[in-house]
Amino acid sequence: MGRAMAILVRILLWFFWLASVGWLWHAGKLGTATAIALAALSLVVFAWPVSIARRRHDELRYVDMGKEPTSYH
Repeated sequence: MGRAMAILVRILLWFFWLASVGWLWHAGKLGTATAIALAALSLVVFAWPVSIARRRHDELRYVDMGKEPTSYH
């Protein structure tokens, strides 16, 4: 549940960021180039995958113990 919630929060923050930039652009507070740059920055900030260390810490790993059958029945 925690991972899904974190993804949902990131998506909601990203939509809020884009909506804010769009509103500021529409209100004339930002130029077109600045709005596009901020939208691109939002992809870097919110869509960037989690770090490798966190991904390795959370993932399940299969460990092969190397056990083989000792005899056939």
